Amino acid sequence: MLTHCILSVDYSDEWDKIYDHLPHLIDLLGIERLTLVYAVEPQNRRRLEDDDVAIDGRLRRLGDDISGKLGVSVASDVRHGFPASELSAAARKHGADAIIALNRSHSAGRAALFGNSVMHLVRVARVPVLVIPYDGEPSQPNAPIMLASDGSDASRNAQRHFEQLAQNATASKVVWVKDDHAGEAEDERMQPFLDDMQRRFTNLESKRMSGDPADKISSYADHEGVALLIIGKRGNTPIAELLVGSTAEAVARTSHRPVLLVP
Repeated sequence: MLTHCILSVDYSDEWDKIYDHLPHLIDLLGIERLTLVYAVEPQNRRRLEDDDVAIDGRLRRLGDDISGKLGVSVASDVRHGFPASELSAAARKHGADAIIALNRSHSAGRAALFGNSVMHLVRVARVPVLVIPYDGEPSQPNAPIMLASDGSDASRNAQRHFEQLAQNATASKVVWVKDDHAGEAEDERMQPFLDDMQRRFTNLESKRMSGDPADKISSYADHEGVALLIIGKRGNTPIAELLVGSTAEAVARTSHRPVLLVP
């Protein structure tokens, strides 16, 4: 489904955690090619290891290791600039289907004060972004996939990605969270959608919850140990994707399960 992905590399101590999740996600999403991207940030003082030749050599060695372990084709690309912008640009340049990045902070306060490259990436990317939490546990065999949806037109692309995966999944879940401001009209709109999904997929369980959508979605995904949580990046209006407090971004920031955000 996501045949070619950009894989963000940052060489942090936590980055190796991505190896815990990649094998299962590669199989689940049908990934065949990875392009490793490292962005040299302009505000950092240049060091010997920031030399393009040294970085390229390091990326190639990492690529050989990943290719040997995971059986995918691997290329590399050294770029200069802010990571979110460069990863998005690399996806356009290489015609990638998605971008994979490790989230190393679950703190909203830290993201607000110091910035969070992954959250910036979620805002600017025009392809799906797969966010992997550094402290998440690897998925168990036959773990379910999950769609969080509000049934809006903006969530249709996320739904299509989910439906492709649900055809072959052992178990799948669709979750709708009714927030405190939603009225009865939302129930009337969403119930047929949930019923239809459950009717079309025999391995699917639909669930309705009430409360704060981001909190409920993240908590339920953690509790169920889902292999992948899929959610539309935009809200009911395009401006929602620009808001720091959007549901999709909050889910990606706080979830301990891999999250695929689909524009």
